[in-house]
Amino acid sequence: MKMLEYANHIIQTIEGAGGEAYIVGGAVRDMLLKRDPGDYDLATSLLPEEVMQLFPIVIPTGLEHGTVTVVLDHMPFEITTFRSETTYSDRRRPDAVTLGVSLEEDLTRRDFTINAMALKPTGLVDLFGGQDDLASKIVRTVGRAEDRFNEDALRMIRAFRFMSQLEFTLDPQTEQAITNQKHHLQSVAVERIAMEFEKLLLGPGRKTALQVMLRTGIYADMPGLDDTILNQLISLDLNGVSSDNVWTLVLVAGLRPEALRVFKRSKKQEGRAKTLAPLVQEQTLSDWQRYRLSDEELEHLNHMTGRRHEGRTSLPIRRLQDLTVNGRDMIELGLQKKQIKEALHHLERQVVDGRLENQREILLKEVMSWKNQHGTESSMH
Repeated sequence: MKMLEYANHIIQTIEGAGGEAYIVGGAVRDMLLKRDPGDYDLATSLLPEEVMQLFPIVIPTGLEHGTVTVVLDHMPFEITTFRSETTYSDRRRPDAVTLGVSLEEDLTRRDFTINAMALKPTGLVDLFGGQDDLASKIVRTVGRAEDRFNEDALRMIRAFRFMSQLEFTLDPQTEQAITNQKHHLQSVAVERIAMEFEKLLLGPGRKTALQVMLRTGIYADMPGLDDTILNQLISLDLNGVSSDNVWTLVLVAGLRPEALRVFKRSKKQEGRAKTLAPLVQEQTLSDWQRYRLSDEELEHLNHMTGRRHEGRTSLPIRRLQDLTVNGRDMIELGLQKKQIKEALHHLERQVVDGRLENQREILLKEVMSWKNQHGTESSMH
């Protein structure tokens, strides 16, 4: 409630200075759906310079788009001057932005009716039937869908994301426009597509959203995706998956690992996906498989699959450093750099698999035996 009180304080401060201001976008939608908004964005008739004079802490986060961020009690509120936009040559950014227009013009440029409402303590402004679409659980563009998708082709993927997150259906005309204009998605930065696709896959209505994506054929303009992968994603149980782990499931569904690089996923997401994907279908894990995972990865794997693989505490060692011998011992036994690494890995595997006890004398003896067998051969490589 505190954030809403601060948002209303901003509105009253701007109105006290002779301007108009409203809460806009997703926060209005969430409040009408009785959800708790993650943040509150506001729109105002005042120019950024005028807003900056009214509050003690203001960050000029996007002056070229008319946006500043007011910070109250360490909480950020993005405030954007009412604006209209001209044509979108690159189907992503407007060629020009006009500040100081009416609230109606500002709301007209927004993507979907459910995101194009404005709210202040004295009432709600809903010019495009957003409340009706919330009640009917429909994702529909503001005005002609073709126009909205021409402005920003990413909105096509956002439509499916909102379907999934809110468990809504897609307006038939909006779906038809996506079918007709899906090739424009190729003009959108791939990391923007990936972020929306992630949110889609994490939503409770993902299966329906993916089925409509299949119907429109838009997946063919996304890196590495095909109908087989989408059908697999529809049938997979995405139990307890987070944004860190969701790409694991996309790999399980058949995406080639190298496509993760194309999607520009973080190193953590990419590493997690490549580590866990081969294990998702395993009913039981070997000691070596458990050893190769971190405690966190094993916990995530259990959460994702609903299985209870045994923890790592029962393993004879949990990391290489737990061995009773180390690299210094290898040097004393006359091993070279590459040999040391190979010998330690050999011991690690033997101990984890239970073929050797983690006792110093036993391991030193095994190293000598390994050296006699592999030492010369390794040094020749």
